[in-house]
Amino acid sequence: MQLPRPLYVTFFFMLSCSALMAQAFNKDVEASINLDSEGALTKITFSAFNKTQLKKSLKYKALIVKNKDEQFEDEQYFIIEPQQRKNISTATLPLKDDQRTIVFVLLYEDDKVIGKDRMVINGFEGEDDLQPKIVQEDHLLANRETQSLKDIDLMTGLVFENTKTKPGRDFYQMFYLAYTNNNIKGNQIVKVDEVLAIGGNTQIKIYAGDNLVVQFFLNPRSSYIKEMVDQSILRVNQYFIKNRAISQNTIQY
Repeated sequence: MQLPRPLYVTFFFMLSCSALMAQAFNKDVEASINLDSEGALTKITFSAFNKTQLKKSLKYKALIVKNKDEQFEDEQYFIIEPQQRKNISTATLPLKDDQRTIVFVLLYEDDKVIGKDRMVINGFEGEDDLQPKIVQEDHLLANRETQSLKDIDLMTGLVFENTKTKPGRDFYQMFYLAYTNNNIKGNQIVKVDEVLAIGGNTQIKIYAGDNLVVQFFLNPRSSYIKEMVDQSILRVNQYFIKNRAISQNTIQY
């Protein structure tokens, strides 16, 4: 499969670590990943398809791995109707043409994996057959500081979305554009989550890692959405500035 940009994608299911796990994944609920090129950005959409006639309460875990040591994770419960195909999470991020990136999603029912999908962007054939590289402990210690800086760089610009309404999607699109244009150096995943509230209204919650940074009730007026985007960008940026200052003081002292 060839994307509009020269990104070559290999699809394959993630192998189980134990023979006891050999079972028919994706039989009842199928997990899938879709990529869309949006200029310099790549949109990654994680979805689930309920093949049964039963309504199901499930949990997903979506991950993006840019090297063998780091994985970035989004995890949440969701409800899926019979025969429904549902987008459960999205992420939009820049990917270099030569940057090997692994993307995969797991679907859980009662803490048991029932569905999974995985793809490698800019990978190469047969890479799963290679033996893991062994790195000596003293080499890891010598390069810990350099690797830490690389880890922070890898996490910069990663924003997940879980919106349910058009105003929610409008907010996310404006927020992500402002987040990118302001060149915010976030060292944690940012998640824009829209949840149901009292009276049929919805509430936007913005997380940095596991920390709730912004929350407010959503109003569909465009002027209100723009105002909340500006306020949210300011507060998220302030959070990361404070977070970096704390990290630097911890390292220094």
